[in-house]
Amino acid sequence: MSVNDVIELKLPLKPEYVSVARLTTAGILNRIKMDIETIEDIKVAVSEVCNKLISIGSSNVDEYIVVYNLTANKVDILFKCKDQNMKCIFEGNELGISLINSLMDDVQLCNEEDYIISFSKSV
Repeated sequence: MSVNDVIELKLPLKPEYVSVARLTTAGILNRIKMDIETIEDIKVAVSEVCNKLISIGSSNVDEYIVVYNLTANKVDILFKCKDQNMKCIFEGNELGISLINSLMDDVQLCNEEDYIISFSKSV
């Protein structure tokens, strides 16, 4: 199977849309034939980031973007927000980032790019 797709999901900074991120994540990952246990792990990581973004909130913007980069054997997921104050949201939150690190293959925080956090998982 050859897959090289990029999907962007723009969501309001509201808790009622976390389930949309979870369902979208499951549907996208099913496309590259990830097993159900891996999909559930990734949904937990996605939920953790969404809930953290929502809990922090922003006075400048009312949305964030989840970007899925798919290949046949890997997914990279990154979170973007135009509010630069939300750049390093996991500083001092050891439990949340520990959970994400335990579920994902590679996690990138607070880098020089325009995203908040990125993580990946191989099939």
